[in-house]
Amino acid sequence: MKYDILINKNNKIPKDLKFDITEIYTKYNPHKKFYLEKKAYKHFLKLKKEALKLGYDIEIESSFRTHDYQKKLFEELVESKGYEYSIKYIAKPYTSEHETGLAIDICVFKDNEYVIEHDLESLDEIKWLHKNAYKYGFILRYPKDKIDITGYNYEPWHFRYVGKKLAKYLYINNLTLEEYHMNKK
Repeated sequence: MKYDILINKNNKIPKDLKFDITEIYTKYNPHKKFYLEKKAYKHFLKLKKEALKLGYDIEIESSFRTHDYQKKLFEELVESKGYEYSIKYIAKPYTSEHETGLAIDICVFKDNEYVIEHDLESLDEIKWLHKNAYKYGFILRYPKDKIDITGYNYEPWHFRYVGKKLAKYLYINNLTLEEYHMNKK
């Protein structure tokens, strides 16, 4: 799998993209089946182990999604919030990184409950993750200061596996995947 692949509103998932998806475990929803690309999961477990040493209980709230499930999520948000709102927060089917198995949405277990989405923003756990995820091959995919570039609103919980070397490069240079691909041309 090409870990640097750019999937976004303008770059659909290639039909020939090969997935190496494995079933994973998350305490967030232990009775539901979750899946993630194998290498991404291996590195997430290392990240999680390091976070636990600091007392940070980081879990996966969302991972791989089928095209049908992505379509359902998009349509439900459009129905409840409208199209203009929805396209800022969720990808249409075939344009979501979740459909590759390389994207994860993080949650934090704190004070006997799970903290998700925008409620994570002020937590030390998420601040640590934003500064350290690259060491495990992950990037914060939709940063607050790059909305015009990514096309999505800030999501402090959405991380993408790109591999350690690229993640470090993007972190050090404060680049998104879009900027990286623009610079490659």
